[in-house]
Amino acid sequence: MKKLAAAGLVLGLVAIVAFALMTFAGRFTPTVPVTVVSERAGLVMDPQAKVKLRGVEVGRVASISQQDGMAHLALDMNPSALSMIPANAAVEIKSTTVFGSKYVNFVVPPQPSSESLQPGAVLSADSVTVEFNTLFQHLSEVLQKLEPEKLNATLGAVSSALRGRGNELGELLADTDAYLTTMNPSLPALQRDLSAAAVVTNVYADATPDLMRVLDNATATSQTIVAEQANLDLLLMNVTGLADTANRVLTQNEKPVETALSTLTDTTTLLDEYSPELACFLVGLNKGRLAFGPLAGAGDKAAISLSSSFLLGDPAYTVEKDLPKVAATGGPNCYGLPDFDPKQGPAPFVVADTGDRPYVPATQPAVNVPTIFQFLFAGAWP
Repeated sequence: MKKLAAAGLVLGLVAIVAFALMTFAGRFTPTVPVTVVSERAGLVMDPQAKVKLRGVEVGRVASISQQDGMAHLALDMNPSALSMIPANAAVEIKSTTVFGSKYVNFVVPPQPSSESLQPGAVLSADSVTVEFNTLFQHLSEVLQKLEPEKLNATLGAVSSALRGRGNELGELLADTDAYLTTMNPSLPALQRDLSAAAVVTNVYADATPDLMRVLDNATATSQTIVAEQANLDLLLMNVTGLADTANRVLTQNEKPVETALSTLTDTTTLLDEYSPELACFLVGLNKGRLAFGPLAGAGDKAAISLSSSFLLGDPAYTVEKDLPKVAATGGPNCYGLPDFDPKQGPAPFVVADTGDRPYVPATQPAVNVPTIFQFLFAGAWP
């Protein structure tokens, strides 16, 4: 009985220890699988390594395998933690210290997805912490490529060049620091200038074919100028002579030309003021010629037929009595021209203050024959 009791006690202790170990290893905790694929897993990445999210453990590394040159990390994730990990979360393989063990870290992106990580998902690791052995490996590869004697000679030359020049080297470093301090505020402007220069160079690149054609044409033009050099010299001499002659003529006649231009100012101003009336009168006269030419008997001939008669003449012109008077006002007025409508009656009679007395209608009977102007201005009247 004592032996059986001792054996039962030992078995009970073994079962308790095994249960404690399995509980510590998370054998009785439900998990869901997630796979992480990386170029390498790092040196100290072992099973049961932690999986963290924002510093909180959310799972463990179940196993590590290699397939097709890639490291595959099988993760046992806490089912309740999957809802806190977005589907677009990044994965990093990091280490706690320089020589510490690795762990898997989930990183929440700035714009997390509305969907959470699903069981069985396969993620790619974005980065793996570099170990010292990797640095030493790269350094060894570099040193293997270098020839020791050449490296020694180079270092000796650098040492000889720097020996006794500490002050100059310090001043150089101080000046460089001052230059960089001055240039740093201008770096954003320099960056904008370089960006703008890229646009300008693209424009020049697009215009290069046209520019080359212009240069080709300019070459042909320059060859033509060289071939016609004698004629060009003669032309320049003639132009120079003409300019000298015109200069002498204008210099000698400066006052008369100035007087003539000053005198024409009033006339041209008046013509400019009455230019609308002149245009509508000429256009209306041409329309009247085309409309009433056949009625006057011209037809297709270069002539016009008129019926005329003699009228009693006005009294003779006397100097004092009939001196002209320039006092007309009112400005330009086309009075319906150039599209005058005869149905609206004759145009109004314009009384202009240009004589020594107001307008006096005729008191003696007279017979007038219609003319083209009477046709133009609404027919004939006695």
